Amino acid sequence: MNKTKQIIIVVAVFVIAIASLGTIIGLIVDAGQMSDYSDGFGYTLNGSRATITDYNGSDTAVVIPDKIRGNRVVAIASGAFADKAKEITSIVINSTYSGFEIEEKAFEKLTALTKVVLPSGLKEIPDECFSGCTALKEVYMPSTLTAIGDKAFYECTSLVFSYSSQSYGEDVSESVFYLPESLLEIGNSAFYGCTRLEGLYIAKSLEKIDDNAFYNCTRLSNVTVADDSELTTIGASAFYSAIIKSSEAAPLNFPNLITIGGKAFANVKSNFTYFSFPASVTAVGENAFYNCTSLSKVKFADDAKDIEFGAGCFEDCTTLSTIKLPEAVTAIPERMFKGCSRLLYASSFTISKNVETIGEGAFAIYSNSTSYAKCDIIVDAENENYTTIALEDFRKSGNTATPYKHGLLTNADGSVVLAYFGQNYDENSTNGNGGQTFRFYGEDGTQIKTIKSISAYAFAGVDFAYILLPMSLDNIGDYVFFNSDIDVVYAPSISWKWQEYSFAVEDEGAPAIAVSILKSAGTTQEINEFLLLLADAVSESSIAGVDLIP
Repeated sequence: MNKTKQIIIVVAVFVIAIASLGTIIGLIVDAGQMSDYSDGFGYTLNGSRATITDYNGSDTAVVIPDKIRGNRVVAIASGAFADKAKEITSIVINSTYSGFEIEEKAFEKLTALTKVVLPSGLKEIPDECFSGCTALKEVYMPSTLTAIGDKAFYECTSLVFSYSSQSYGEDVSESVFYLPESLLEIGNSAFYGCTRLEGLYIAKSLEKIDDNAFYNCTRLSNVTVADDSELTTIGASAFYSAIIKSSEAAPLNFPNLITIGGKAFANVKSNFTYFSFPASVTAVGENAFYNCTSLSKVKFADDAKDIEFGAGCFEDCTTLSTIKLPEAVTAIPERMFKGCSRLLYASSFTISKNVETIGEGAFAIYSNSTSYAKCDIIVDAENENYTTIALEDFRKSGNTATPYKHGLLTNADGSVVLAYFGQNYDENSTNGNGGQTFRFYGEDGTQIKTIKSISAYAFAGVDFAYILLPMSLDNIGDYVFFNSDIDVVYAPSISWKWQEYSFAVEDEGAPAIAVSILKSAGTTQEINEFLLLLADAVSESSIAGVDLIP
């Protein structure tokens, strides 16, 4: 091959290589993979649209422009400002693009960031967008925003203020987080642990507050809801441990609410004294109002439908004294009013004709107070599933003239005891025959022989010195004497089913119960088997001891 041909071949190869490189570069640009920098902003292009990918500038107050080198800024990538996490104090996004997007974790853990102004075209704040921005105090949201994603402001422990000028004008408070009028949904744990958040305005359009949305926002007290609010769903633990104010004079109202999740308002204390359920509510989750110790009055709409309540819905609401369940309610779940020690303080509680099921411990109300005026449970005469049995009168020490009333809530045929109710039958009280032992005797002084089963928590909070179980018994549930001060249980029959925690008191520090068994109660084998069953409970100190009575 001569020299001329060699030169021609080399040139041809070079031209082809250059052409190929140009094609590759073109493909990269078209695919949005070509990176460049301008004024400290790293970005990629997709046609003429730019996505901010990183920042190496020196400004701590960062302003993201509408255009970079003639290319419109349309998005911010995940982690774009991570390298300046301890330096950037504010971010203003000036984009006018109507479909502007921010990727997940775009501003995550920018620990120096105190202020953010979001662009007018933004529709969603994505998951974990500002998660861990512990210095972030104020956010300016656009009126186009429809969703705040999961953990969007997770543990932003300085957050106090949000504002949308298009929605609220200038008449705003700097201690209120104003949700945009356009917002439809708040995601799971969106404001979890925002411990400086004090005020919240819920606009008309918001439809859903997801699980844990304001969990552990321990200063959140002033919540204002638009009169025509369209909110239908409050998720599980949504306001757990907040200090929301709600009173009969200034109630927290959700006119179109349908679902309240489990523990949605659990542990909300202090000024949360009143709650009103609209007619639209159909489901209230487990422990929804658990341990709301200041909640004293609950009201339901006159035209309320059947509501599906979760277990322990009002458990440990220790000041709850006024509540009347809707007539349409068919089920009262287990532990519904467990620990509601003032439930019967001022008035009786009526179980309507439509109630078909009552769960164990639903009325474990610890009614052992001498100051109760009524202390009575009433079952509607038309209810075919439940009834009450009045017990023999008793007298307290020092008051022999006035007898006290008490009774049992049972199923229709009186075979299952669900709850004891009455004033404090204490260790010094005497029954109709002068004894100190609580007996299952009716108000006519005769033994009740229909009782086959005693449900869990049935005698919660009682203060008897002794209790004599009925001969007819064949089953006893767990924690029957929960939170009680009973000393001795006499078991005249042991041919019944005993649960593992039947005689356990559950509360640490509560006195243990002694169990005494008549030798004539059963065969030697039955007695020995029963003693073996009790052995674990004795070793765990829930039972003080077991005696055999000759």
